[in-house]
Amino acid sequence: MSKKMLLISYFAPPILNAESILVAKTLKFLSREYAVDMLTVGKESDFKEDQFLVEEMGPAVNVIRAANPKPSSRVLRKVYREAMARLTAIDNPIWMREAKRAMANLKGDYDVLYSRSQPGASHVLALEAKQRWGIPWVAQFSDPWGHNPYHPLHGKTKAVVEQYERQVIEQADHLIFPTLEMRDLYANVYKSAGVIERATVLPHHFDAELYRGNAPQRSDGTIVMSYIGDFYGLRSPAPLIKGLTILQKHRPDLVKRLELQVVGNVERSFHGLLEDAQQQLGLRVNRVGQVPFRRSLELMAESDLLLLVDAPSDVNLFLSSKLIDYLGAYRPILGITSTKGTAGRLLNEYGWQVHHPEDTAAIAEGLEAYLTGLPQLQEQARQMEIDRFRSESVVAELVRICQRIQRGQ
Repeated sequence: MSKKMLLISYFAPPILNAESILVAKTLKFLSREYAVDMLTVGKESDFKEDQFLVEEMGPAVNVIRAANPKPSSRVLRKVYREAMARLTAIDNPIWMREAKRAMANLKGDYDVLYSRSQPGASHVLALEAKQRWGIPWVAQFSDPWGHNPYHPLHGKTKAVVEQYERQVIEQADHLIFPTLEMRDLYANVYKSAGVIERATVLPHHFDAELYRGNAPQRSDGTIVMSYIGDFYGLRSPAPLIKGLTILQKHRPDLVKRLELQVVGNVERSFHGLLEDAQQQLGLRVNRVGQVPFRRSLELMAESDLLLLVDAPSDVNLFLSSKLIDYLGAYRPILGITSTKGTAGRLLNEYGWQVHHPEDTAAIAEGLEAYLTGLPQLQEQARQMEIDRFRSESVVAELVRICQRIQRGQ
């Protein structure tokens, strides 16, 4: 008889966002080892859909969808979110209610329970499943829940979320974090919970089968430099534009050859910054917008070099899933992120430059080095040893973790 798993993840295919993409890539390989029931959301009007992610996930997963109805209007959804925030401290309470009803109809005859966040509601539901059925439980955090430095909680919300978070940390049989910094954050906050002893640092991963395309030889000498992701909040294009402005003063010939390709959503407050850069610096700015996941990988592979841009921080707790997708494209990467943290260490390990977002002079120097030494850097990228980030490798470790806790180890 095949082993059975209940996966609880609010975000899942066909939703087009980073967490759903990770779920799709994970399930493609995880469902070869487990018969998976996945409890997730139904229609999610805050996000676009990408049916390719359903194909990537594969047909073997039994998907159980619980509704989380929201207004179709963007304006009304904002009002709805603000109203819900005043009424409850837990995110997605309507989905929680419907998902609990769906879970009540399940037999609970699972060998292992696996939950992912964000949002934290997935872990809250898994906590109830653990208490109801007592099955071994792996809880995976892609981002911090109650202690996210970019989204601090306050008042009643903070107290309630931290209460649930503590229960998750204490009752899960095993914890997974994408970075050492995130693991250590939780170990420090919940000192008595034995986090280190029950935790694994497991990175995001890329599916090598999905990449198509190569950077073409452009007869006009254009260099396509791509940022794949969104600009919003503190994650701004300003450090890059400032670096390009410094470079343009003494190497206008390099900047003139550049095409800056932004593939993702750009917050309205940054539109003028990108438009001014195009007019004043002489480079072309190509705002592509959000594209289906498969197309984003094609654009990575067709780029001459790739940019990782993070919000300013002293130590970067996070590991962007797109950075691992970047590695899978075998292209040079310039990091505009904290030099302290997993992302910076990883880029340095492969010989790529990393500069803090506030160090615009260093960013300018890095841009010049990449643009003048591009052929050598592209050959360096082709030689990277990145098998440890392949989906097969990472999901195999996840399976080993699940098997260990099934045996009570």
